[in-house]
Amino acid sequence: MAAPTLSDAKRGASNNRPIDRWPFDPSRFRFYYGWVVLVVGSIGVLASVPGQTAGVSVFTDHLTETTGLSRLQLSISYLIGTGSSGFLLPRGGRAIDRYGSRRVALGAIVGLAVTLLGLSAVGPMSTGVGIAAMSLGFGCLRFTGQGLLTLTSRTMISQWFERRRGVVTSSSNAVMSFAFASSPAILLALIELDGFRTAWRALAIGLVVVMGTIVAVFYRDSPESSGLIIDGGVAEQQADDTPLLIGSDSDGTRADAVADLRFWAITIPVMAMASTSTALTFHILDYGEELGISDDRIVRIFLPIAFVSVPVTLLGGWLVDRLSPIVVAGVMSAAQIVMYLAVSMLDRPIAAIVAIATWGVAQGCYAPITSAAIPRLFGRRHLGSIAGLQMSAMVIGSAIGPALFALVDSVADSYRPALWISVILPAVGLATAFAASRGPDSRVVKV
Repeated sequence: MAAPTLSDAKRGASNNRPIDRWPFDPSRFRFYYGWVVLVVGSIGVLASVPGQTAGVSVFTDHLTETTGLSRLQLSISYLIGTGSSGFLLPRGGRAIDRYGSRRVALGAIVGLAVTLLGLSAVGPMSTGVGIAAMSLGFGCLRFTGQGLLTLTSRTMISQWFERRRGVVTSSSNAVMSFAFASSPAILLALIELDGFRTAWRALAIGLVVVMGTIVAVFYRDSPESSGLIIDGGVAEQQADDTPLLIGSDSDGTRADAVADLRFWAITIPVMAMASTSTALTFHILDYGEELGISDDRIVRIFLPIAFVSVPVTLLGGWLVDRLSPIVVAGVMSAAQIVMYLAVSMLDRPIAAIVAIATWGVAQGCYAPITSAAIPRLFGRRHLGSIAGLQMSAMVIGSAIGPALFALVDSVADSYRPALWISVILPAVGLATAFAASRGPDSRVVKV
């Protein structure tokens, strides 16, 4: 049967580059190239681990010992660096819309590798120099890894699917949950082989050689830029080989999203989760010591959380495709409220079970909201800009969390009060989701 065509589609005025056929033409594949994008994009998210909290946390004690900075001073550096990277991410989102995921991802990989090489060379420093140097290092690490590489890979996957976007992206993130849960233990083993410096250098080389090749060869910005139609089919050839315009004229802009209560309903809970889960992961070994739990036991908590989050991720993706993403956002906020209270009693068996269950639910809702909710609510034309703004809020939240926990611990000699304070933000998110769900069901609901 002949592949469908789209003869009346508009060409992209903002994208005058020819259809991307290097090093091969995706339209010649016997199956929809979006499935290849799903696999390589998922690998791209996994490659961001060195810039994620799970990848940084296992190096924290080595950095304090090497630089001479206290845990609080290192947390302040983390706050400055991560916060600065968060404010830059909206520009990264606009760059994705302008230059495409492949070019931006290549830049992110090179930047992340250079940052890892730089951090591997740190040594003893005075307090002022140490805070400045580590702020710069964390800023580059978080911007390129947690921010730009993750954003480009997730945005690219979302561009290639529409009918089953929630299920597809959630399936990818379900697999990634196990990978991220296993990463602290793997990185700890890598450090034990020949120290943290060699571990970071090995990761840098692997990023450039392996991930750089995958991005250069297999990444594609969108179906339209490859001469295809979203969800399958070959677009009718344009005379000047110019790609079709992405999305539709009714797609929301970043300004529309900012003025839409639904955007904040899906952004506040992921910002809250980024803040508190980052803080917990960053200080996990120290918090375990406070509770009398060994390093090996406290690190293993992430694996059962992953087992809970995976089915929730798949269910959340299915719900995002069929219901409003606001429902998933509300569930995520409610789960976080219970989770933070339960984690404050993690040394008690029943509380530990509740903490793992609710942490898994909240983490499971994270992927559908960050991958599928924005294109479902606002379309694909300005997806990079809007997703970049959401990612910016998440990164800024992840900057505040570790510093807040370190500050509270230095004053109260315990992390528990910080967990109680953290309940406030998901409570606001739950109220926002309730208010947004009562608005009219239209493409853009102005506040």
